[in-house]
Amino acid sequence: MPATSKPANTPTALLKKVEKAFDTLEKAGRKPTVEAIRGEIGGSYTKLCPAVRIVRERRAEDRRQAEATPEMPDEVREIFETAWVQAHRVADEHNVAARKSFAEEIARKEAEVEEREAALFNLEAENEKLERDLGAAQKIAHEAELRATKLEGLLGQRERDIEIANAKLEERDAILTPLFFNNFKANERAG
Repeated sequence: MPATSKPANTPTALLKKVEKAFDTLEKAGRKPTVEAIRGEIGGSYTKLCPAVRIVRERRAEDRRQAEATPEMPDEVREIFETAWVQAHRVADEHNVAARKSFAEEIARKEAEVEEREAALFNLEAENEKLERDLGAAQKIAHEAELRATKLEGLLGQRERDIEIANAKLEERDAILTPLFFNNFKANERAG
């Protein structure tokens, strides 16, 4: 395998699983996208995206090495070197346009896939943040409901206190009103 840098947080076991999923999907004639690999082995986009990128780079390097022109054996090099180079040149001329077009299409598709993977990665991160925010909002709402219930209880108690105070005022007025009128009438008669 070619030497590609492996991020410290991408376990070798995960890379092997992703490699096996690539093989399975390609044998089944399916494109090995992050979504398809996730369907095969499970896991989160956060962990799978870097692993898929590493495996994809390794496979691209393997393809590049496999497409390199092989060396002519020493025993036949002198005799067949001219024919070998000429045959390779002729074959290459026929395939240059196709390989260039194919390479450009692969590069475009890989860029498109990486953009979509990045979008999925961002959406998953945003979803996780929204879930945390929702949990925090639900906690705040619960605390607000508890506070509202407590305040309703206090309001009910204050309304009962006001009713009791009004009843005492009415009772006092009932006692004081006759005394006031009697005292008023007594002062009128005396005066």
